Amino acid sequence: MTHVDTGAVWAPLVIGRPTDPFPARGPSAGPYRPDMIADGWSSDHFAVRCASVRGASHRYLGEPRQDECAVVPHPSGAVIAVVADGVSGAPLSHLGATMVCRTVVDYLSRVLDDGTELDWPDLMRCAGWSLAEYAARQLGADEPDPQEAERLLATTVVVAYVRPDGPGRALGWLARVGDSTAWTLRGTRWTPLFPAVGPHSELLPDSVYALPRVPTAIVPVEVELAVGDVLVLGTDGFADPLGDGTGTVGELFATNLAHPPALPGLAWLLDFSWETHDDDRTVLAVWPAVAATPTIEP
Repeated sequence: MTHVDTGAVWAPLVIGRPTDPFPARGPSAGPYRPDMIADGWSSDHFAVRCASVRGASHRYLGEPRQDECAVVPHPSGAVIAVVADGVSGAPLSHLGATMVCRTVVDYLSRVLDDGTELDWPDLMRCAGWSLAEYAARQLGADEPDPQEAERLLATTVVVAYVRPDGPGRALGWLARVGDSTAWTLRGTRWTPLFPAVGPHSELLPDSVYALPRVPTAIVPVEVELAVGDVLVLGTDGFADPLGDGTGTVGELFATNLAHPPALPGLAWLLDFSWETHDDDRTVLAVWPAVAATPTIEP
């Protein structure tokens, strides 16, 4: 039997000055939430990967991962992709991020089933209202209170709906609330699909909108994808170290996202050690394909 030093193989990649080693603590806030998740699959039109990892700060403090993601195929061939980031000051925002991902997937699935036009503002309002209803259940309140939901469950979200548009091509539409964001990646070039959030954008402590608060206008972004392009969604825990994509993190992920990695690969990449970046990190990637044959990952 071949011996493999798994400690060496799976040690986090080091970027800059690494975080000092420490034992990660289990999250004390229920229900139980895993330290990291990884998912992925292929269809005739797309390959997808997503991963979400708990940041060093939350591991050290024994706090839950506040990021969440979901990527779901629809029988029409389309992909529904969602990334959410619970606001750090909201004590149950990790549950809010999960609730929003589930609500968005259910809403978009019904729209695609019915063949109706997607109403982005209504989607975001429904996602926000799901937080208000959940908060009311948690508090035993008679009526939903959006302000209480914001205090307990506030979360940012970025949503993508991507459909095939001929062999090896796809069209995508994206919208967001908050500072979770998205890019197209081709070669080593990262092209942001949303502007950077300004320092005086909104009223929350981190100066961004977050559900259940919804901006007056939700304007979707349209993107065309071809073979060789990757659509990437991510939380600010990834966006901040990525920067404009020209540094070490941009090069590392551009190289390793040129093709869909093995299922554990994205989570391992995302768990890099860099002392000044200790937030939760989530990345969701979509590749158009001429024809993807399902394979067993090594």
